[in-house]
Amino acid sequence: MKKILSSTFILSLFMLSSVNAQAQVEDVHLQEAIRQTEAVVLAVDVKTMTQLAQEAERYAVEVKSTHPEDKHLQEEGLKHLNDVIKESRAGEAAAARKAAIVALSKFNQIESK
Repeated sequence: MKKILSSTFILSLFMLSSVNAQAQVEDVHLQEAIRQTEAVVLAVDVKTMTQLAQEAERYAVEVKSTHPEDKHLQEEGLKHLNDVIKESRAGEAAAARKAAIVALSKFNQIESK
């Protein structure tokens, strides 16, 4: 009986750690999307803004697949990241920065939930 309880306890701990590890991976994607988007806001040239926004977009797509309950916020964040890329490629740093700030607010809303 002790062996069964011990095995059950160990199995339960293993399952909890697996769930926790998956949640941490999901959080890493969101945190990295936020970090990259913050870097876009602080970037001084449009080439850097474009590169950082593309990186942020890559992480934001991963967030979209792991946080389906926040679909609207994710889509809004991705839309604004696409605007950052478009505006920065056009040489419009101010417009790109403004779009990055909006995207960042959407990602921060997901994180605060």
